[in-house]
Amino acid sequence: MEVQPGDPAATRRAAFIAVTPFRRVGLEPDAARTVEGFLEDVTLELARSPGIEVLAGRTSFALAEAELDPRRMHETYGVTHLVDGSIRPSGEGLQVGADLIEATTGRVVWTRRFQLPARPSPAAQEDVAAQLANQVCGKLNLGRLAQVRSRPVSSLEAYDCWLRGHEALRRSTPEDDEAARTLFERALSIDPTYARAYAGLSLSHFKRWNWRRATAREEADDRLSLEYAQRAEELDDHDPVVQLVLGRTHVYRRNFAQGRARLERALELSPNVADLLMQAAPLWAYLGEAEQAADMAAKAFRLNPLHDPWYPLCAAIAQFCARRLEEALELLARSPPNVVFEQHAVAAACLALLGREEEARGHVPKFLEEYRVSIAGGRDFDLAEAVRQALDSNPFRRAEDLALLVEGLTRAGLAATEPTTTPGAPAAETARLVRDGRLWEATFAGRTVHLPDMKGCRDLALLLAAPGERIHCMDLAGRTAESDAGAAMDRRARAACHKRIRDLQEQLAEAERDGDLARTERLGAELDGLIEQLSAAIGLGGRSRKLDDPAEKARTAVTWRIRNAVKKIGAAHPALGRHLELSVRTGAFCAYAPEHPVRWIT
Repeated sequence: MEVQPGDPAATRRAAFIAVTPFRRVGLEPDAARTVEGFLEDVTLELARSPGIEVLAGRTSFALAEAELDPRRMHETYGVTHLVDGSIRPSGEGLQVGADLIEATTGRVVWTRRFQLPARPSPAAQEDVAAQLANQVCGKLNLGRLAQVRSRPVSSLEAYDCWLRGHEALRRSTPEDDEAARTLFERALSIDPTYARAYAGLSLSHFKRWNWRRATAREEADDRLSLEYAQRAEELDDHDPVVQLVLGRTHVYRRNFAQGRARLERALELSPNVADLLMQAAPLWAYLGEAEQAADMAAKAFRLNPLHDPWYPLCAAIAQFCARRLEEALELLARSPPNVVFEQHAVAAACLALLGREEEARGHVPKFLEEYRVSIAGGRDFDLAEAVRQALDSNPFRRAEDLALLVEGLTRAGLAATEPTTTPGAPAAETARLVRDGRLWEATFAGRTVHLPDMKGCRDLALLLAAPGERIHCMDLAGRTAESDAGAAMDRRARAACHKRIRDLQEQLAEAERDGDLARTERLGAELDGLIEQLSAAIGLGGRSRKLDDPAEKARTAVTWRIRNAVKKIGAAHPALGRHLELSVRTGAFCAYAPEHPVRWIT
């Protein structure tokens, strides 16, 4: 929806941009078509960037050259900036020259060149478009921040308050946290529905809670950090910044399933925003997805080569969890000093694990001094306290990642009693989901119920036995089949079976939309049976990939039977049903990521 000047929504954006058709110099027809697709990608990537609004490409690409005059665009559509430029042949590819133009003055405020292959793949084209969009957005935010730094708070718009408040938070002092809160509260006085201002308030309390636990307000900050983040999501669950803030809050509270869900949502909303990718990378590593975290960090570096100084520290956490300690050390060396108090502890652990104990011990005094200043406030403290705080500030979901850091710190001379769980996390409770004849016995939160035999319970038992492990739906479909072998199917029989599966999938979706539980169960049971029949006949559990889209059929069947089992468990044991709803993920890969530690007997 187009936003005109004077609209209240304009107070919460960095800019309103139009992407022009670009001048096409000496291009062949095929290359001209490539340009059209590339400019559409640029428009899409800019629109995904938090705080940016973009004039629809259908409008800007249809305008005559005279109508694209910057001042005229501002007067007609309220556009604040234009992305203009040219594309021409260059060697074996295409050179993209991009300019960012201030609409009110016609002044070029930024210019860059990018290189496209002559016939780029969709991925290569999207990557260059994302690089361009990230650099444009970075320039816009830096320019606007420079303009508002010296202005009094009373004259700022909501987005200006967000920019200055976020800048204050990055200085990581109690005084700056208080200044940031003033700015976010000013934003809410301008626009009470501005979700990102609540996200900023959450961050201001989260920072003190995480890095400065030794305060009288620790408990209040803990509570307010979560409450403000939840309020932000209630106001706008489509803002990726809000989802990132709430996801981070949950991860540090060790609500790993809820944190993961919010981070996945943030990345779904803005998959190519470099700052968001880099901020999510260490959180993804804490969740146990170190390789994916490292890939996200590498992508952020590529999309934003002129990045902020905090990028290397975030990437270092991902590399540490991926066991690439040399890479982690190189990134820590590039990080500004004392971004977080425990970075010298992580460097010491990396060096010690690499057998460089003498170098590792050189970081110990620096770590202890930073702890004394930032956390202890100058008071006396013992070594064990500082080490526990360093462990507490890295919320690893996997015990083996925590154990790696403990081992490194111990070798570096920062020994502490090794915890059996992540510091700050509640002790694991014991629960049971075991088959007893034709029934399943489930014990959770001190209550035991008995359930009828369901294939979904067998799936759940496999997931509960391997918390955090991602199990492919085809593995579940094959492992829980009644038998590993079955009658072979000829081509005609398989075709008939495929057709019936497609019909059942459509009918099942309709029944679920209508809320017809009886029909849903009947159709789901038939679909489940057909999947198992195919599994036995063509080797679904044996990784055969010859069946027409077997993974989709397995995903449908396994998802249905797990959801059906969770629904029935919830009816008999509401607390267990809610826990499973929050902690079990289905899809191509299924996993159990508990909201709090549970030791299952299955």
